[in-house]
Amino acid sequence: MKKIFIALSVVCAGWMLSGCEDRLNIQQHSVSAIEDFYKTDADAEAALVNVYYTAGRWYSNSMYLESGWNECNLINPWEYASDDIFSAGENKQDGVEGNQINGFWLDANQVVVTGAYQAYYMIIESANLVIDHFKDSQSATAKRCVAEARVMRAYAHFLLGAGWGTPPIVDHCLTGADRPGNSASQEAVFQFVVDDCDAALATGALKSKDSKTDKDRSIIVTAEYAKAVKAKALMFMGRYADARNVLKEVINSGLYELVDPEDMSKLYHYSGRGNKESLFELNLVYDATVSDYYWRAQPNFIQLWGWRFSRINKPNGEGSELAQAKDGWGWCNPSKKFVDALIANDGMNSARRKAWIKSYDEILYDMPYQSDKYEIDWTTGSLKTDADGNFIERTTPITLAEKQKDPTRGIKSADGVYGNVGYFMWKRMFRAEDYAANGETQWNLVMMRYAEVLLMYAECCAQTSEATDDADGLAKLLLVQQRAQAAHQSTALTLAEVQNEKFLECWLEGTRFMDLVRWGIADVELANNGKYLPNLVDTKLAADAAGNTHDSPHAWTIDESDADWCTKAHPGMGFQKGKHELFPFPFKELNVNPNLNQNPGY
Repeated sequence: MKKIFIALSVVCAGWMLSGCEDRLNIQQHSVSAIEDFYKTDADAEAALVNVYYTAGRWYSNSMYLESGWNECNLINPWEYASDDIFSAGENKQDGVEGNQINGFWLDANQVVVTGAYQAYYMIIESANLVIDHFKDSQSATAKRCVAEARVMRAYAHFLLGAGWGTPPIVDHCLTGADRPGNSASQEAVFQFVVDDCDAALATGALKSKDSKTDKDRSIIVTAEYAKAVKAKALMFMGRYADARNVLKEVINSGLYELVDPEDMSKLYHYSGRGNKESLFELNLVYDATVSDYYWRAQPNFIQLWGWRFSRINKPNGEGSELAQAKDGWGWCNPSKKFVDALIANDGMNSARRKAWIKSYDEILYDMPYQSDKYEIDWTTGSLKTDADGNFIERTTPITLAEKQKDPTRGIKSADGVYGNVGYFMWKRMFRAEDYAANGETQWNLVMMRYAEVLLMYAECCAQTSEATDDADGLAKLLLVQQRAQAAHQSTALTLAEVQNEKFLECWLEGTRFMDLVRWGIADVELANNGKYLPNLVDTKLAADAAGNTHDSPHAWTIDESDADWCTKAHPGMGFQKGKHELFPFPFKELNVNPNLNQNPGY
């Protein structure tokens, strides 16, 4: 495809009001003037490339938007508002932005919320450029480009509707004078999503995968992905029977299948790109000649999802999956609620538990450290070196007894690991395979998996309460549970069973918060959010210090002495029904747009 590089100026808080045409109508070197572009099939393809590029950059990254923050816009704001992670970090002074959302003490200046809001409209803008200029074309290529752009625009509107309720519906390129106001209702936004998907599907231009193993079409908008987006919007309007019928078309296509249990740990990593479970993912291929690759690849994604190695020794021995160039920030630790639910439901030996989270003991004893190869100096608590400063290799394999006392593995901070209950996120943890040769990331941002389609279908069957669908819905629910190797297997289709399974299966995929709101139980499930942030402590450190030795055994405990600090510091925090179901419209947007009204409570 021919590429076009379009300069996107993010100006003041009301960037979306400055208009596509105004900002593109500037002659630059090596850039086509707008009056000379948007004419040929090649132009349509190039403009569509920009849609995928924009989505890949702004769904994964807030940097250089006006918020100036470092979040993954597709996931982070939704996960911070959920009950399945601790928004942690180095200590209670760190990760404040996530804590504001997690504990519901945010306001209209919240940078993560602002960044996501802006990013979604950036994606809509790029899609509108394609749609506005080629919607009347009779070319098959142009029709396909418009159809794909419509679905991309639809999903960005879906996220805006779920997060802000009545955001402006932007169905065309805006001029600098435009001041779009709130949509008529949240349902109107979701209906727009349905209509956009229907318009895309009606052309017949959207492609489908050739087979379950067709990797190439997992990175483009397909007819099946369009149907899944449409069904999701229908569910949020309470139209479960309609959504069920659309989802059944995706299932009956026969083009998707859950990956095998042993491959679950690959789902969000380089080796799992374009797998048979992927409905759509935004492709990222490292190319040293692309000058802004670094920014599209979300340079801080590694840290966002990485363990806090300032607090815990890195398992970086031979064969380590964590040969990462950058240390993590530890902003995403599984919450006690999630850990307890997953282990109670699945058991410790399930494929899903092993793919989603690791216990502290597994990190201590199952992951490779340098002490597996080199001798330990028990006097200094470090690795032995020879006269030249080189590590001394072992003559016999390390024993479990040595691992249990090894001071070079496990937690290294006396304060422990903040916001942790003995388990660490593994599902999205960056691994050696996710790096290109020079330390750049090379991973795809997964937009939707087939597992979510199956769970949405099962829910629709449960919500419609039609006996003829119960067996089919249960069968789809069991497919997910059986693949997970969960100890609990549903014997009847109920909404509660589906809700529990989606909580566990779609962890860290940004669905939990919006689902709780849709189900009307957010105030109950999120009542304690942000009010409990304990430390995981290894008692070995204190014992070693007290005995002036390094041979005490590792043993972990949960320090809750300051776990309620956030409640004390922010006495008005906590989920408020009638307010926190929605994010606030950013103050900077309201400040320049008198037609945009704030959500209740803010």
